[in-house]
Amino acid sequence: DWWHRDTPTRFGAYDKNAQGEVGCGTFPEELLERTQVVLQVGTADDPRRTKAQLASVIKCVDNVIIVSDKNHTYGASAHEAIDVLAFLPAKTYLKESDYAIYERQKTAPNGEGDPEAWKLDKYKFLPGIEYAVAQSPNAEWFVFLQPDTYFFWDNVFRLLENYDYTLPYYFGSPSPGHVLPPDDANAENPIWYAFNGPGFILSHATAHRLVDRPTNALGVRGPRLAVEYADRIREDCCGDSILAWALHDKADVRLSGLWPMFNPRGIADPPFGKRKRFWCEPVVGLHGVGLEDMEGLWRWEMERERGERPLLYADLIEFTQLGRFTRRLHWDAVGAEGFVLPEGHAAHADLLACEEACREEGECYQWTWHGRHCYMSREIRVGKEGKVFEGVDAAFTSGWDTDKIRRYRHSKRCEAGPHWVRPSVERRGVRSGFRLGMHCWSLG
Repeated sequence: DWWHRDTPTRFGAYDKNAQGEVGCGTFPEELLERTQVVLQVGTADDPRRTKAQLASVIKCVDNVIIVSDKNHTYGASAHEAIDVLAFLPAKTYLKESDYAIYERQKTAPNGEGDPEAWKLDKYKFLPGIEYAVAQSPNAEWFVFLQPDTYFFWDNVFRLLENYDYTLPYYFGSPSPGHVLPPDDANAENPIWYAFNGPGFILSHATAHRLVDRPTNALGVRGPRLAVEYADRIREDCCGDSILAWALHDKADVRLSGLWPMFNPRGIADPPFGKRKRFWCEPVVGLHGVGLEDMEGLWRWEMERERGERPLLYADLIEFTQLGRFTRRLHWDAVGAEGFVLPEGHAAHADLLACEEACREEGECYQWTWHGRHCYMSREIRVGKEGKVFEGVDAAFTSGWDTDKIRRYRHSKRCEAGPHWVRPSVERRGVRSGFRLGMHCWSLG
């Protein structure tokens, strides 16, 4: 289900300035010139998130287009965010309640917009693509991201150099969208869309198929996308779903799913272990990366030695330090591959017994002690802060069997090379969880 490809880096050796900051001289300018990057933001975005994004993912992308729900300066930089909802009279295609939010945004200071401003995001997708194509009609690739998307640019460029931009490609992490009528026997069902969290990419051919408006015999051009799909935009919850519908309906383009290279989860969530879904695959885009991790990941990535091999999930384990710490308080480390030994087992006696039982249990890489129960995991992951539910007096403590993790890492060498996965919507993240009582641990 994957290709082995020779993908040498186009980045130079990393450089630092006198203050020790990583510079942008490593970036391959010729590839950036052929790639139009589009960042979708909002007036209500957290200023801390803006600062982190400017200091990392888009720090060296001079030609980034920033689309928003109001014209404003993006952070304290020279970047200007463009109100793409104003290209058409917003009142003509926004729902009345959403238009009221849009009007309030115009007078709100950056970072202090209406808390419901997220409802405006779905309206930005189609106008944002139209604007990007109008600004860069000759771009070979159009790359879209959100404020909490982390792109590994070296891998983005390695990926795209293996595809022909004159063909209709639409890359991302598959999620199920609209269901077509049963009598539409020639179409896939449902229509899979690229979840926008870890980013998505359109080829030149796809973008132009979508936005180019033909002229009729009278010289009248076809309607703008926001007008053509106004009813569907109002009814749908999500702009990424609307985009997939428009690509299906207008451009006859289907999603080329590239999960797990585009991953809807963040740096702490990819599970390593029995299923082997995250190890030898190059990592292209992550979603929900924390503020500190955004800048830390950038510095770590920029200072790595690049060579013939792209950055793999196996390399990310170095950044997370998995296998180098043994225990965390107020932490939940068990995911969807969690399991519980029978009631009455010695593992449930106390925290130390839980830790010892995990060492003895062959499939247990890590454990979480919570509510007088020992939960174990067949996967290796960082996890997240353990939330204490209201009315439940039970803190979380998690631990890792570092010996097993070390042996696992040494046994997985990726001798066959990187797994550049073939496009498919059959391969996708599973949104399920290990449930016990009132708690659920999710898998992405």
